[in-house]
Amino acid sequence: MNSRDPPSKILLLIISCLPHSFPLTNDYLFDMFKSYGDINKILIFERGKTNKAFIEYSNIKHAILARRNMMGKQITPQGGKLLIHFSHLKQLNLEVVDQTRGTSYQQSEVETQLLLNSVSKIKIKNNKENIQCQQVQSSQVDFTNQNQIRVAQDIGESPNKTIMESQLKQLIQILDDDYNNEIEKSQQIQFDQQQQIIHQLLYQKPSKYLIVSNIDIKVTSKMLYNLFNRFGHLENLILNKKQQTAILKFLNSDQATIAKELLNNVLFFNKELRILFHQQQDDLRTLNIDEELYIGSKTKFKIVPISKVLFLQGIKDIIEIQNMVKLVGMIQDIRLEYNQIKITMVDIYEALKVISVFSEYEYKGNKINIFFK
Repeated sequence: MNSRDPPSKILLLIISCLPHSFPLTNDYLFDMFKSYGDINKILIFERGKTNKAFIEYSNIKHAILARRNMMGKQITPQGGKLLIHFSHLKQLNLEVVDQTRGTSYQQSEVETQLLLNSVSKIKIKNNKENIQCQQVQSSQVDFTNQNQIRVAQDIGESPNKTIMESQLKQLIQILDDDYNNEIEKSQQIQFDQQQQIIHQLLYQKPSKYLIVSNIDIKVTSKMLYNLFNRFGHLENLILNKKQQTAILKFLNSDQATIAKELLNNVLFFNKELRILFHQQQDDLRTLNIDEELYIGSKTKFKIVPISKVLFLQGIKDIIEIQNMVKLVGMIQDIRLEYNQIKITMVDIYEALKVISVFSEYEYKGNKINIFFK
């Protein structure tokens, strides 16, 4: 089940990144979850920056089905990711909260009536008698509630009111505990992921294949080829746009190592590239519609350090070139020197963008030759 708790007919929803302007209501959640079974009650409970809600189904099988299908989904296109757990609560009592928060979708309030009937049977003979009250909580909570009722009798308060206040406090405590556990679980997952990355970095073996991740959605396979082929003889690559990853095949492991050392963690179109050696066993081939195989011109370049200064050879139309380059990156200076144009970008990251877009770009029938200074 991938849940901390055993299955229950009551689900706890933890809704993260929900826009403040979104009008989350019980009826909205009811419409989302009603297809999985009969819903008895829904209670939205906001605590700080995180929205939480309870959904009680009439049958435990319906709750399991709803959790399986809705876990990890978003309740709106703008956000509101769902984390769903089986709740500690045995039943959801709406009598203990503000009426505007909870909604009953039952034909009748059977559970509430049972609670009221049990309260009406309480008879206090004297201060030494034990007070028996049927509750929906554990025996420990029952004992606490009995003591609170005895105190309430001494000071003239209603036993019914005391029980409600006690259950409300317990409800808040459960919410806080679940939220704190979720934070701890999230931190542990992040720690495990970091340890896995460290292990990969320490024990990876050199290879002529690289796997590149964290690729910006705007980057195409041709742009990626133009970039990496500058720092090693790149034969071909496969780009998975959906996963924003790519597998690159170089001529040999030395070429791949140079490209990895020069471009790993470099900012490329607003995202830092993450590069690891990849132990590919056969030639690259596309396996699904999300993958794109790209084979470049196999032009060999002299490997030089990355620089923010670029030279464009064989072109004299400085104004047109300036307008073209401005569409891709920010220029610090541009000038004509002999038979080539010298462009100084504001930083090396802007220069990498220009290299990736305009390498071997055809301008008036001729390919643009771009070099780092």
